[in-house]
Amino acid sequence: MATVAAVLFMLALMVAGGLIYDRHRSLSHRSIDTVTWTLYQFDRSIRDLRMSIWERGEDNLDDTLLDFELLYGRLRGLQEGQAAAFLQDFSETATRVGRIEASMTSLDTMFSALASGTASYDPEMRRKIGDTLKVLQEHSRQLMLVHGRISAETRSRDIGWLTRLYGVALVSMLLILATGVWLIQSLIRESRARDSKRRLLESQSETLREAFERAESASEAKSNFMAIMSHEIRTPLSGVLGMADLLCDEELTEEGRRQLKGLKESAIGLRAVINDILDYTRIESGHLEIHQGTFDFAGMLEHLATAYRAHGQSNVQFLMRAAPDLPDSVVGDLYRLRQVLLNLLDNAFKFTDHGVVMLRVARLSGDRVSFVVVDTGCGIEPEDTTAIFEPFAQSDTTLARRHGGSGLGLAICARLVKAMGGQLQVDSQPGSGSRFWFDIELPSQPSSAGSDVGEGEHINPGPHHVLVVEDNELNRELIAAMLVRLGQSCELVANGGQALQALGERHFDLVLMDMQMPVMDGLETTRRWRQCEAQANIEDPRWHALPVVALTANVMPEHRRACLEAGMDEVIGKPFSRAELSDVLARYPARAALESSRGNVYQFSAGSNKPVSAPLLAAIPQPEVDTELLVEDTLCELREVMSPDGVQRLMTTYLQRFPERLSRLRVALLSDDTAGVEAEAHELRGVSSSLGFRAIESVAAELEGAAAQGNTRDALEALLVRLEVLGPASGKALRDAGILGG
Repeated sequence: MATVAAVLFMLALMVAGGLIYDRHRSLSHRSIDTVTWTLYQFDRSIRDLRMSIWERGEDNLDDTLLDFELLYGRLRGLQEGQAAAFLQDFSETATRVGRIEASMTSLDTMFSALASGTASYDPEMRRKIGDTLKVLQEHSRQLMLVHGRISAETRSRDIGWLTRLYGVALVSMLLILATGVWLIQSLIRESRARDSKRRLLESQSETLREAFERAESASEAKSNFMAIMSHEIRTPLSGVLGMADLLCDEELTEEGRRQLKGLKESAIGLRAVINDILDYTRIESGHLEIHQGTFDFAGMLEHLATAYRAHGQSNVQFLMRAAPDLPDSVVGDLYRLRQVLLNLLDNAFKFTDHGVVMLRVARLSGDRVSFVVVDTGCGIEPEDTTAIFEPFAQSDTTLARRHGGSGLGLAICARLVKAMGGQLQVDSQPGSGSRFWFDIELPSQPSSAGSDVGEGEHINPGPHHVLVVEDNELNRELIAAMLVRLGQSCELVANGGQALQALGERHFDLVLMDMQMPVMDGLETTRRWRQCEAQANIEDPRWHALPVVALTANVMPEHRRACLEAGMDEVIGKPFSRAELSDVLARYPARAALESSRGNVYQFSAGSNKPVSAPLLAAIPQPEVDTELLVEDTLCELREVMSPDGVQRLMTTYLQRFPERLSRLRVALLSDDTAGVEAEAHELRGVSSSLGFRAIESVAAELEGAAAQGNTRDALEALLVRLEVLGPASGKALRDAGILGG
C-alpha cells in the first residue's frame, strides 16, 4: 500500500509541476509588454527620422546617418529575442515584419550610398528616402494594430488557461495531501510490521545460533572423543603390535607362531578399522589433504604386486597387467593412491574364495592413468552397487560378519579418488565377480633419486644415535628394542625437560619425540630447542637443524599441524612397525653417513660454535632450482628447519627489504662514503649467504672488496646495477622453485 501511495504522490507532483512548467514556458515566450514597447520604439524612430530629414535639409548628413543607424538597431530588436519569437508565431505579424524588412533594405541601400559618397544628398534623394519612410511607417502602424489585437486575444486566452491551471493545481494539491496522509499511514503500518518481523527474525536467529553452537559443540565433542579414543586405543595397540613384531624373532613352537600370527592379524585389523574411522572423520570435517610429489610409480606397482603375490591365498591367484608405456616416475599423492589400491585389492581378496584377482594399469590420453581391479569373487547385487560407497554400508552382512571390516573402506576410497580428480566406479555380476575402476591425472616426471620409494622398499638407514623422548615406559622399551634390532644406538628420557638437558650435553642424529608428556610436552620441547638452534645459527650460519620426528597417537589434522608449526620435521602415528621406523631413519641420514661424501663434519656439543656437516637433503623431491642464482643445499636446509610458510615469510621479507638495502648503498655511493658502501655490502653478503642467494652474495662480495680497495665510483656503480638486476631475477627463481607463491 505504501508503494501505491508513493506512486500516486509522485504522479500528482509530476502533473502539477508539469502543467505549471508548461504554462510558464508558454507565457515566457509571450512577453507581450516587451514586444509592444519594442514596436513603439521602432515606430517612433521612423517618425523621428522623417522629421529630421526635412528639418535639417542638406546639412547634418552625419546626424541623419546616425538616426538611421538607431532605426536599424530598433529593427534588430524586432528580428531577435522575445519579440521575434512572438511575432513569428502569428502569420499576420510575420507578413508585416517581412514588409518592414524589405523597406528597411531599400533604406539601407540608399543610406549606404550616401555614406560611401556614391550618391549625393540632394532633394531628390531626400524625397525618395521620405517616401520609403512613409511606407515603412505605414507598415509599422499596421503591425502595431495587428499586434494590439493579437495581444488582447492572447491575454484573454492566457487568463482562461491560468484559471483552468489553478483548478488543476488545486486538485493536484488536494491529491498530494491525501496521498501524503495515506503514505504516512502506510509507512507507520509497514514500520510496525517490519518491527514485528525483525523481532521474529531475531528470535529465529537466536534459535539458529543456539542450534549452531550446539552442533559446533557436538562436533567438537566428537572430534575430541575421536582424538582421545584414538590416543587411548592406539597407544596400547602400539605396544601389542611392537611386542608381536619382536616376538616373531624369538624361538617359538609352531602353535605359538600360529597364535602370534593371529594376534598380529587381529591387531593389524583393529588398526585398519581405527585408521578408516579417522580417515573418514578427516574427510567429513573437510581436512582431507592431497600432497602432490614425485614418486617411483613403476617401483610402487612392482612392490605392490610382490607383496600380494607373496600374500596370496593358495586358491586365489594375483595378476598384474601394467601397460608398457607407463611412466617410471609421476607426480601425485603416493600415500593416498597406494591406500586406494590396497583397499580395493584387500576387498577383492577378502570376497574371493578361489579364482583370480587382477590389477590392470594403463595410460589414457594425456597424463591420465587408469586403474582396474577385477576379481572372480561373490559379486555384488545390482541394487547395492551405489550403496557400497556410503559410510558403514556393506552389501552382504553375512560376508561382512565373516570377513570383518568397518564398512568405511569403499566410502573413503571413493572420496580419495574424487579428491585426486577421478571417480571410483563399479560393475558386478552376482556369483561372477566385480570390477572396480577409476582414472586420475598422474603427470610423468623424469626419474629422480630423490623420488618417494614404493611400498616395501626400505632403504638401509645406516647407524644413528637417537634420542627417544617418551613418557610411557612400555613404549620406551619397545622403541628402544626396535632401534637396537635396526642396528641403532639410542638414549631414553621420559619428558621434555630431560630431553633438553640431553640435547645440550650430547650429540644426536635424530630425536623421536612423543607429543603428550608430563613436565614439558613435545611441542614446547621442540619450540625451545628450535630457539636454541636459531641462536646457534646466528652465531654460526653453518649450524644445521636436528631432525625431530613426532610420535603420537593423536593423528587428527589439527594435531599434525600443531607438530609441524612447533618445528617438528615429521609426524608418524602410533602404532608403527620396524619397517616404518626404518623408513623414517633412512629419510634423515646420520651426520656420520654424510662425512665420507661431504667432509668437514663437526659434532656439536653444548657451548661450542663449531660448524656441523652440510645440510641433510629432504626425502621428498623439490622443483628444480636455478643453481646459478640460488644455493640448493641452503634452500633444502631452510625447508627442513622451518615450515613452508616460515620459509616463504623469510624470503618475502628479504626481497621486500632488498630495494631498501640498494637505496642505502646508492646514498653511500653518491656521497662518496666508501666505508658505508663496504659495510652495507658486507651486511648484504652475509644475509644473502645465509638464505642461499648465490649470485647476490657473489656480487655483494665483489662490491665489498671494490669499496675496500677504493675503486672508482663508476666501478662501484656497475656492481650496484648488477645487484638491481639480480634482485627480481632471484625472486623469480624462488617462485620457479616453488618456495614463493606466484
